[in-house]
Amino acid sequence: MSFRSNLVTMLARGASRKPLSPKGGNKNYYKGTGSKAMGQFVEGKSEYRIMPSKVRQFVVPDLTGFKLKAYVSWAVEAPKAALTKEDFLRS
Repeated sequence: MSFRSNLVTMLARGASRKPLSPKGGNKNYYKGTGSKAMGQFVEGKSEYRIMPSKVRQFVVPDLTGFKLKAYVSWAVEAPKAALTKEDFLRS
């Protein structure tokens, strides 16, 4: 095939404009989580040092006295009366 016929074929098929996900790549494609490295390699040694300033810290609020649970049971019944905007904002 010539260059021109390849070009016409590519233009006719169109290009995928969706972002690449791990399911769309080949078996060696690893997208990662978007987070940065927590340390660096030491030059001249096969050693990796973790830097405390780069370690991820998760901020978890204090949930003592919190009324909601981690999940909603299937046994929960739907509310009988419809909620209005005011009811929702008051609660």
